[in-house]
Amino acid sequence: MILVLGGTGRLGRETVKLLSTNGTSKVRVLVRDLTKTEAFTGRGVELVTGDMTDANSVVQAMRNVERVLTIPPNVEDQVEMESSIYRAAGRAGVDHIVKLSTVKADLNSPCYFFKQHAIAEECLKASGVAFTILRSNSFMQNLLWFAKEITSKNSFSLPMGHAKTAPVDIRDVAAVASAILTGEAHHGATYNISGPEKLSFAEMAQQLSAAIGKRIEYCDVAPAEFLNTLLSSEIPGWYAEAVTASWTVARQGEPILTDVVSVLTNKPAITFAQFARDYVDAFMNDHQ
Repeated sequence: MILVLGGTGRLGRETVKLLSTNGTSKVRVLVRDLTKTEAFTGRGVELVTGDMTDANSVVQAMRNVERVLTIPPNVEDQVEMESSIYRAAGRAGVDHIVKLSTVKADLNSPCYFFKQHAIAEECLKASGVAFTILRSNSFMQNLLWFAKEITSKNSFSLPMGHAKTAPVDIRDVAAVASAILTGEAHHGATYNISGPEKLSFAEMAQQLSAAIGKRIEYCDVAPAEFLNTLLSSEIPGWYAEAVTASWTVARQGEPILTDVVSVLTNKPAITFAQFARDYVDAFMNDHQ
């Protein structure tokens, strides 16, 4: 039995789809809201109602589970939440935990999200349970956050300047996770997952324009302006600051391309151009 924690988000849904299609193991998903489980209908997926932040829910969900995929949300008590999950896994006799993390995980990071992931990674390593860590670059699908701005203004704004990233399609991350959860010989490994190319956001805007058929512009904004925009949308202050800091870290970093997707899934990583073509309706109609 494979348990997926965080299975109703974009990455979780895609991973559950692949796991249920694979058919080598039964799949169980911990869900808070049963109204958000339409994607699992007819797939033979076992649904358990509960919350990742509730230790009792996690303990119940781990009964008779051999492997766990955890896709942690960005919450203020992320380390405490993940530590509780790993302790529960140890008590339940789970054989293997696969954790989604970030390539920017760093114990000294100025970004709260990245620091929390780094601390959580250490907690997992100390748990005594076999583990694999998936350190992902930013998702191509993160651009869907800006769908409303793109459809209304033909532009999107970020404090990234001319910096490049190595965005990866969620479908590729899901394929990597599925391959590891249904395979062997990945214990103790940490995989940095990237897309196939380094792109600036101006270059992404050009490729998005080609897919949509109209000009989309990338607008560089100062971090302070970006933060104020987030705060004006009533996002909690700590979260808005962490999001802004995440872009600042990304702007200062240098992405590294890896072949993890092609090696573990036996297929080439999805390009940004392909992502843009596949999601064209979302950017034209603001469907998220």
